[in-house]
Amino acid sequence: MILSRRLECFYYLLTLTANILGETSYTTVGHHARGVLKYWRRTAEEQRARLFDLLPKNVESSYTPPEVIKHRGYPAEVHHVTTDDGYILELHRIPPKSSSRPTNRKVVLLMHGVVESSGTWVVNPSSRSLAILLAAQSYDVWLGNFRGNRYSKSHIRLSPKQAQFWKFSWDEIGNYDIPSLINYILKETGQSKLSYIAHSLGCGVFFIAMVKHPELNAKIDIMIALAPLSSFAHFTTPLFRILTPLSKLIQGILRMTRTWGVLDSAGIPDLLYNIVCDQTYSQARFCRKLLNAIAGPNPDNIELELIPLVGSNYLQGTSVPVMAQFAQNYFAGERFQAYDYGWRGNLMRYRSFKPMEYVLGKVTAPVYVFSGGSDRIVTPLDVDWLLTQLGNLKGSTRLSDYNHADFLWGTDVKERVYDKVFSLLPPP
Repeated sequence: MILSRRLECFYYLLTLTANILGETSYTTVGHHARGVLKYWRRTAEEQRARLFDLLPKNVESSYTPPEVIKHRGYPAEVHHVTTDDGYILELHRIPPKSSSRPTNRKVVLLMHGVVESSGTWVVNPSSRSLAILLAAQSYDVWLGNFRGNRYSKSHIRLSPKQAQFWKFSWDEIGNYDIPSLINYILKETGQSKLSYIAHSLGCGVFFIAMVKHPELNAKIDIMIALAPLSSFAHFTTPLFRILTPLSKLIQGILRMTRTWGVLDSAGIPDLLYNIVCDQTYSQARFCRKLLNAIAGPNPDNIELELIPLVGSNYLQGTSVPVMAQFAQNYFAGERFQAYDYGWRGNLMRYRSFKPMEYVLGKVTAPVYVFSGGSDRIVTPLDVDWLLTQLGNLKGSTRLSDYNHADFLWGTDVKERVYDKVFSLLPPP
């Protein structure tokens, strides 16, 4: 307002001078005055636009998941679980609120997808964060982390600097990590069963665990699968479709460069993300478009203010074989198979030229599926195949406009998904 009034005064003085100088001068000077005023107004608008385009700073962007939980007003615990093959996994717990029967609170384990971490469940604000909403209802909430991500990068004898540390695929996560986490939590809480909720690969490795360890099925009162990964035959993400035929070449280059762990953005990549995506609304809008290009359309269902938090909880690291297994399952067609070591390696491991196929009919734990009609990663066709394979499917809901990320960070995810999840879970 002050700048505008000053410009108007300046314009008045110029036009007054023009009147004094005469009609010809009035026209000339008046024209220049209007030009100057227009330029100044445009400059002021551009400065104001840049000012209002700045994204608000969110301190949680630099927090660990337990720090975020505490910042939201809930207690947080950090637990460490050692698998049978020596990996040390970090668990983040939101213990139930104190009550007269604290040991009887129902237990819920949340598992993330590929290159994510437990932090993915607390990106959304508390009013629509699944982890916080469960804690608010007095569930005993546990957030798991796969081996190789930022919070589970330890081993009893191996170092992440060694190639041997990174020689794991979906199979090892399902065969070792999931059973170890489930058994640890049940022992720690004194419960006989827990509820398992997962997104994407967190579902796929659950299916592997149930097939490889049939006794675990009896320890699951319900499994809720959000955009569940199994068959990968029909995925449509353009970038992945371009890179998938080059997967063997990429693996060879990574071996030559002694790169075994991939897609951990800690350090310079995080800094670059902050520069490219975290400064202004315009940048956040651009990065959201990139996310939608991978996950699927539904562009307005992630708030721009969340983009910095999404970035700080995405690309948390995994192994080269984990990523390669996506390409392998794509080429395998409609089947859910173990890692492909080539015909010689397969003969040694599976006594077959082809990799072992996981028979999903052996998953007898009750499963309820939520999927997205606009999901480019776990497509409706792949989910349809999964629904015909599971041994104890209890129900399925498809949200026609949902993409892969909406189940975690959608603005309407509480009303459209989580409220239904609560109705399926045993009461706390």
